[in-house]
Amino acid sequence: MARYERSYTGERRTEHLGVQLTPTEKGELEKAAEGQGAPNVSAYARELLFRRSAAVVAATRRNPEAKALAAELRAIGNNLNQVARHLNSTGELRDWGELREAIDLHKQAVLRVLDL
Repeated sequence: MARYERSYTGERRTEHLGVQLTPTEKGELEKAAEGQGAPNVSAYARELLFRRSAAVVAATRRNPEAKALAAELRAIGNNLNQVARHLNSTGELRDWGELREAIDLHKQAVLRVLDL
């Protein structure tokens, strides 16, 4: 069991709540906690129990692949916005290949999101 640092001044978890589970339910909970990257089953269960706000969940990224994919989608979105801005301001498109490439990259990234 993890111990608190001597310098820790916050509220300590001293209360116990017992929950009866079947072996299958416990296995599912452990597998889900591991899949989400939670440090332990208790922390994962607390998150589920209290349904922590999105800000707390976002602060502790559990999937680095999703973080990289979000950055890639932002970059692709910026490229598409630049092409659209140029098209809207001049009425002409410099390079159709650039637009097609950006759209293809976006489609590939979206497919990877759906696979997560």
